[in-house]
Amino acid sequence: MKRAVILNVFILIFSMALHAENKGYLSESIPLFGGRTAPPVNLNSQDGWSSITSVDWDALNIKDPEEGYERKWRLHTNYELSRSSSPSTIQFRLRSASIVPVFTLPWSEGGDVKEDVYSNWYEDPEALLDEESRFLVEARFITPPRTPVNGRIFSVTLEAWDVRLDGMAAVRSPGEDVQLAYARPLPTARTDKTTTPDSQESQEAALDFALSFVDACITGDLPAYYRSQSDPVRSLDDGKAIPRYRMPPPSRIPGIGNLESYKQRFNYKLYSSETYRNLFPEWFDTSRPWIPGDGAYLFMGHQDRLSNTNPEGVDYLVFLVDTDENGLWKVVARPGN
Repeated sequence: MKRAVILNVFILIFSMALHAENKGYLSESIPLFGGRTAPPVNLNSQDGWSSITSVDWDALNIKDPEEGYERKWRLHTNYELSRSSSPSTIQFRLRSASIVPVFTLPWSEGGDVKEDVYSNWYEDPEALLDEESRFLVEARFITPPRTPVNGRIFSVTLEAWDVRLDGMAAVRSPGEDVQLAYARPLPTARTDKTTTPDSQESQEAALDFALSFVDACITGDLPAYYRSQSDPVRSLDDGKAIPRYRMPPPSRIPGIGNLESYKQRFNYKLYSSETYRNLFPEWFDTSRPWIPGDGAYLFMGHQDRLSNTNPEGVDYLVFLVDTDENGLWKVVARPGN
């Protein structure tokens, strides 16, 4: 009890110090799940999204930020997961009938230990607190292929930090360089094309093509969208071949109407085969039906700059590009349905 009082006093003093420096302060600490009497929730990476609890927002009485301040949200979570041979992480989302804010926790290298960590920041209070009265708190593990992970969630607390508009960087949480938005990281693929040397020219050509595919997706140019994909295109989830016209049309992104607005809103990067081979060696397991060729590039462009999250419904912004037998660039692999 004494230790808890000391900890709370320390947090209060720390928050007041930040406030005094016009950098920011913790204005709300809202328990969503857990506590001394609540049993933990068991979670398994093979189950996908699992429900943790429901929340009645009307009962929280959340106050508006002070004038001149902007609100940022993050989750403080206490959990444990089983040991894994590869990095794993966990995502939480607050799902109502109309909005789904997603919070991603840092990648973990170990296991069999309790983690007490903070998620990325979510910076859109209007989208977080809409007119819906109730939310479901859901979670899932993100793990490499064929690497099941289970764990337990002990507590989830939603923190609201109020920050002066000129001091936003003071409490900004750096995001991971590579984050995947779907439950299983990209499995592998195989190409029969002869290897292509990785050059600056080929990287630039691959990036130009990848952005042209993104442009077709966000503008709804379906002829260009389907023409840009190989036939068949491979599923990154299981390596199976899918006729390109069986791939669903891309979902529209609210507020994104052209390629320039996409570039301003989203982080995107192109990875060579040598780079993502080191990041995800599991993709090159020879027992898999299809592995990337040396000339294939991984495009990852689904991280929102504003919230540092990977919004749902934009998995089509993760794909592999490679040249076909005629030397034309194509999207050769994508997340499956």
